Amino acid sequence: MKRFYFIGLALAWLSFTASAHDTKVKAIEKIHAKQLVASCLSKPWNKAALNNLKKNNFEVASSEIRERLARQLLNCLASPDPQIRDGVAFEALSYWLRNNKLSTTTQQFMFEQLIKAVTQQVIDENGVYQPFSVLVLAELARADRKSAYLTKIQRTLLVDNAINHLTKIRDYRGFDEEIGWRHDVAHSADLLLQLSLNSRVDKEQLDRILLALASQVSPVAHFYVYGEPKRLALPVAYVFLRKMHSVKEWENWLTAITVSAPFPSWQEMYTSQAGLVKLHNTRAFLQSLYISINGSKNETLISMLPALKKAIAAIN
Repeated sequence: MKRFYFIGLALAWLSFTASAHDTKVKAIEKIHAKQLVASCLSKPWNKAALNNLKKNNFEVASSEIRERLARQLLNCLASPDPQIRDGVAFEALSYWLRNNKLSTTTQQFMFEQLIKAVTQQVIDENGVYQPFSVLVLAELARADRKSAYLTKIQRTLLVDNAINHLTKIRDYRGFDEEIGWRHDVAHSADLLLQLSLNSRVDKEQLDRILLALASQVSPVAHFYVYGEPKRLALPVAYVFLRKMHSVKEWENWLTAITVSAPFPSWQEMYTSQAGLVKLHNTRAFLQSLYISINGSKNETLISMLPALKKAIAAIN
């Protein structure tokens, strides 16, 4: 197949062509992060109570209380306080989802609320709500992979918008001493990883996932320094582990990743900042992918190594 030679064309298509499901989701209203933060804390669940919840390993008195609190904690994903947003809200929701402590009704509610974060305009001066909504969507996608609760339409909606969101990311902030993590690229890669592992996600969807991941291998004018290449590499490996692509398709995809354009050659990249960005990010991605694959006894991964070694050599 030659489709992976035309990543630029395909990504343009992704930008201007929405899926039938995606077009049904209209940004009727804006999401204001400050309004969500105002509903993060409550009298029974103030900051002290939430911190105690974490100390008690997220155990609560009853399932009814847990279900209500899970819905409340969705608002905390917009909090500028990393202790609450990351340390309590995300960790609690992840723990409950991974230990089957939330009902299907609550999981559906969470999905419906968080899918809005990637389909509607978000006003968030701190830039944390979308990345953490995506991270919890990754946990919801994992739960659906383990025991399906999403409808086919909902799953397609999630795949389409996860792809669109990653492709359109332009905020590359990682860690901040005051705000903590944003890390939208890494979180989005985590979501695509969970979707890639789902047997209900078909080859056409996997192809578009690969194109989306390729689009962020090396952003213009931004050096990755927070481990993003590793997070981007993992879903790539797992897409091919689905055994729906040939070695030739893998080679074509890698060839597209290692095209030197818009520079005449990889050696030319040492003469400009923009070139060094592309060289640094592409090399980090390929090396992360190699580390993930090398040493495996899996036949599919072993078959990927020759082309990967060739790609690494091409840019060194």
